Amino acid sequence: MRDALDAVVDQLGGLDPRLAALALLLHVSNHLLRSLAWRNVLASAFPAHRLRLLPVASAYATGVALNAVAPARGGDAAKVALARAAIPDSNVATIAATLSVLVLFDLVVATLLVFVVAAAGLVPLSLPSASWWPLAVAALAVAGVAAWLLARRARSLWSRLRQGGAILRTPARYLRQVALVQSGAWACRVGVVVCLLAGFGLPASVPTAAVVMILCGASTLVPLTPGGAGTQQVMVALALSQTASAAAVVSFSVAMQAGVTLVNALLGLAGAMAAFGTLRPLTALRAARAAASA
Repeated sequence: MRDALDAVVDQLGGLDPRLAALALLLHVSNHLLRSLAWRNVLASAFPAHRLRLLPVASAYATGVALNAVAPARGGDAAKVALARAAIPDSNVATIAATLSVLVLFDLVVATLLVFVVAAAGLVPLSLPSASWWPLAVAALAVAGVAAWLLARRARSLWSRLRQGGAILRTPARYLRQVALVQSGAWACRVGVVVCLLAGFGLPASVPTAAVVMILCGASTLVPLTPGGAGTQQVMVALALSQTASAAAVVSFSVAMQAGVTLVNALLGLAGAMAAFGTLRPLTALRAARAAASA
């Protein structure tokens, strides 16, 4: 066990700082692009208000940071609460519906990634290729359940939910201001994984990065541990064991999860300080947690 831990530490020390810096830049860009997409959805839902990017980005960053520690994705509640505070005469149902517009695109992209990787056999995985088809079916099932839940809620809150998805009624605007922006965010996310794979000397390609993203996302579907810690490392190590040593894969996975969590925490703290108009980090943190539990 000690030898294995020493191997992991050695791998962590060998990370290329230039690639780490590029991964950091791409990760921050992902945050900004997703915030911009959400701002555009909100602007369509509340056309009478002129929305600035900073309050929306602050709400988004705060929510992402809290999702790593708050139960039942409490960070999403913080996003809604902070966005509602920034938009006069807004309501929880409509703002929550605007987040659903973003999630819808993410579900489509994630499902397509699963099918493309599974069907093309682009990555030499230790898992048999046939086992990817149940994963693809599971992804479709998740999308179906999400659509059913949304439709069920829509029966009682239809007008407000319809307002939140107003941008979907103008396809050209949706494609330009949301789908294209979110596509850029996904490209940044893939770029982060590619940079870290290369930084640890692992085979770095877009298909491999897609596999890692799929597995990392799957590890958080059932939150057995905060942020899927442990579960994520096991899944990635098993899947990529044919391409690199277990120490290298685990080091990569640990460093990626720890680095992303740390950056998200710093961005979230900065966002909370901006949202609550304070230079005191502890005051901003308490206020953000209160918003998440409200």
